[in-house]
Amino acid sequence: MNNTSYQKYVGVDVAKSKLDLFDSCTTQSSVTRNHPQQIMTMIDSWKQSGENVLVVMEATGGYESLLAQLLLENNIDCVIANPKQVRDFIRGMGRLAKTDRIDARSLALFGEIVKPALAEKSDENEQKLKALVHRRDQVLRQLTQEKNRLDQTRDSDTKTSVQQAIDFYKQQQKDLDKKIAEAAKQCEHLQQKAEIIQSCKGVGPVTTAVLLCDLPELGSLNRAEVAKLVGVAPIANDSGQKNGNRKIYGGKRTVRKAIYMATIVAMRWNKTIKEFYQRLRAQGKPAKVAIVACMRKLLTILNAMVRNNQKWSENQLAP
Repeated sequence: MNNTSYQKYVGVDVAKSKLDLFDSCTTQSSVTRNHPQQIMTMIDSWKQSGENVLVVMEATGGYESLLAQLLLENNIDCVIANPKQVRDFIRGMGRLAKTDRIDARSLALFGEIVKPALAEKSDENEQKLKALVHRRDQVLRQLTQEKNRLDQTRDSDTKTSVQQAIDFYKQQQKDLDKKIAEAAKQCEHLQQKAEIIQSCKGVGPVTTAVLLCDLPELGSLNRAEVAKLVGVAPIANDSGQKNGNRKIYGGKRTVRKAIYMATIVAMRWNKTIKEFYQRLRAQGKPAKVAIVACMRKLLTILNAMVRNNQKWSENQLAP
């Protein structure tokens, strides 16, 4: 949570070619181009006013990156909010209508009330690493879709075409894995953190890169907070006399996928995680429940390792 007090909250609904803005001080809406020149004109006006400004935008698949980069380079605080969290906030406020202007106003209010974590400035090497990690996630999504299509296809020529696509994306994944490992080595300021994370059995260079890029909060939160942020914390589903099944929900999907794959490996090679899984299964826990519990345990251990600046040891206890 960001506890800084701001004089102005600016909500920005980002599109490919334009930015819809809402200014909490003037309560005025405006529109400008999503272009460096127009963005810098806007930033210069904020700097000249001397006001302490927080700019709030949603993650929009990359269209927000130019605005965020220019804001951070000019030392103006900004938030790149999780779209689902913003939507839930808007619904909670009873606002059902949706336009770009309304979204910008809601984002300003979200920043003022929720006080979400600030975006952090990253250097060129870190930006390259993030781009490669996110491209790998896109490739994995395409690979999953093509595999699903292969199972549904009966025509032989169509099967051949789908299989060629699968082979292509598998090669893309291998190439990206190599480039991610190389790019991570260039991020010198992240090396100590990377060495700590990767010292844990089951956690490889790609999972480490995902954690560095998409979970910068690792090591700064307690066990409950980091589990909830990633989406591996069981959410209660009780009402009256009903005790519903707990389910995981929301969170950072890319990190959760990476932790899942690391956990599957750790259940075989990491003594702590392996014994924990076996103990849960012996207690009658379903396999899926036991795996999620192992994901949560691995994540909280990694969180403690980073927080304490401590590499893995077999005697490591979950915090």
